[in-house]
Amino acid sequence: MLINSLNTMPALLSLVAAIIAFRFLPHPGNVAPIGAFALIGGFYLGRRYALIVPFAALFLSDLVLNQQAGYAAFHWPRMIDWAAFLLIGMAGLAVRDRGWKMKLGTIFATPFFFFAVSNFGVWLTGINLAGIPYAKTFAGLTECYVAGLPFLRGTMLGDWGFAALFIAVMQLAAASSKAEVAAPVGK
Repeated sequence: MLINSLNTMPALLSLVAAIIAFRFLPHPGNVAPIGAFALIGGFYLGRRYALIVPFAALFLSDLVLNQQAGYAAFHWPRMIDWAAFLLIGMAGLAVRDRGWKMKLGTIFATPFFFFAVSNFGVWLTGINLAGIPYAKTFAGLTECYVAGLPFLRGTMLGDWGFAALFIAVMQLAAASSKAEVAAPVGK
């Protein structure tokens, strides 16, 4: 099932609003729907919306979350994470017409890809737990990845759990749509 019409825009906007709202509710660290939505958007949204709709949810919520964290609304180091999410969406687009084994492999790889890219960005632009910049050496990069490991579990849970939820919803919607088409008219 591919969502590709303006008739689905209210549902897409509702989904974006729900994902934004989730990011503001208390939840375990890094357990969030953004990575899964970026990937599943590539699977199911029409090419016109596959990247922009998930990115809109991320960008709009980041504007506020960045300020809550004490950064400017547009915090330039987040662009590395945004690029990672766009690449995840592009991966979803790349495998959308492939079989479920390829899609499951992409779902499995998503949190690890994000972990690798986002922690590389932290190493380039961020500070360590002691509040000093990471050394721009292999040892500094290793320190950054090790420091990021506790966040990987939440990313895995969020990406895999929300991907399963979004796929289930899409499959139920497809089954419901088929049932409506097959139902006799005029009874």
